[in-house]
Amino acid sequence: MDVQGEIKTTKGDMVHALTKGAIASIPVLGNYLSEAFDLLVTQPAEKRKENIILMMDERLHRLENTSIDLNSLAENELFLSSVLQATQIAMRTHQNDKLIALINSITNVATDISLNDSKVQMFLSFIDGFNEWHLRLLLFFDDPKGSLESKGLSSDFYMGGASSALYSYYPELKSEEEFTRQVINDLHHRGLLNSDAGVLNTMMTGSGIVASRTTRAGKEFLHFISEPDLIK
Repeated sequence: MDVQGEIKTTKGDMVHALTKGAIASIPVLGNYLSEAFDLLVTQPAEKRKENIILMMDERLHRLENTSIDLNSLAENELFLSSVLQATQIAMRTHQNDKLIALINSITNVATDISLNDSKVQMFLSFIDGFNEWHLRLLLFFDDPKGSLESKGLSSDFYMGGASSALYSYYPELKSEEEFTRQVINDLHHRGLLNSDAGVLNTMMTGSGIVASRTTRAGKEFLHFISEPDLIK
């Protein structure tokens, strides 16, 4: 199937048309603003929509080689709702980490019938509200020791705060302390980390510095946004 040729007009397109029409009706500047709207909003938005649809199509093709019955997905209300929600989120971001998380989440909804409807919607809303650093820090704090060693960095600390490990792995965050603390507090507030930003400077042993800090919900969320083993 030619997916690019099958992209249809949506309610979002209707809103766009009404917005463009309203701009065009403005005296004197209307035509200029309408053209600018096309250039700055319409074309990039269409490109984003096509991109996420093509990414989903590629993932569905990979599922064809598994035991998943793709025809049944057309009658799976949770899957359809999740696709619509994920597509809307994808239209509002350019961050690749978030796009990958969305594609993986849709794949997991398609392949895991045990997923809870309400939890799926909640996790998708988390992705929407997070930026790429929320996802990166949550993954790091799930296994600081493994993350460091995967980069060939030492995971052997004597004493210090969790910042010792974090800044070793992400040195670019050293100059962004307030931002980093806010991201960690966001994750803690969502119940995904068991510590708030105070853990960065709390004195602890070396084993404490590299201990996992994700909650059960945090691990479930990471599983939800990770590529399922079925298609690896």
